[in-house]
Amino acid sequence: MTSFVWGQWFMLDTGLHAAQTVLASAAAVPPAEKTKPRGVAEAARAGPQELGRLAAERMGKGLAPPREIYQTPYRNQIDWSKFPDWARPTDPELFEGSGHEG
Repeated sequence: MTSFVWGQWFMLDTGLHAAQTVLASAAAVPPAEKTKPRGVAEAARAGPQELGRLAAERMGKGLAPPREIYQTPYRNQIDWSKFPDWARPTDPELFEGSGHEG
């Protein structure tokens, strides 16, 4: 009976130690900043041409364009022929009459 109880205690204690290790390592890492990268925020304020230039620069590095480029004020002012098909926004008229904007 004692061996059974010690076995159960050992399993519980091991799980608790593992949880404490994970929580301690997570607490040691500083939280990530929730701000936009400086270049994107500045480009969005500068206008659609600057935002398009930044997006093209990111595409050249193999990165996705910034999400601000898909927002309504900029979407129709960007030359989408410079971007690959996967980076182009969907046509909102495809979803007309449904609850999905596109």
